Amino acid sequence: MATEYDIIEVFEITGRGVVAVIAETTERNVRVTHNAEVVTPNGTVLKTEAFKQFLHRRQRTPVEQEVYLLPSLHKPDVPVGSRLRFLD
Repeated sequence: MATEYDIIEVFEITGRGVVAVIAETTERNVRVTHNAEVVTPNGTVLKTEAFKQFLHRRQRTPVEQEVYLLPSLHKPDVPVGSRLRFLD
């Protein structure tokens, strides 16, 4: 059964790929290849592999958010309003 999450922020790491930030915390394992799709607002579906990481931000209080590295995509591929769909 596929599950989808709103992508709330996207940035690219040169040589590594796109990092998609989601608002939710999932039970998915870190350092495991997850089969996924990015669904853009216009309905385009891009197949990719996703690798779970954690984003640490230093503010007044530390913030930790779940992110997924999408090595086969570039930032223009994932516009605002896209969703990350897991197939496994």
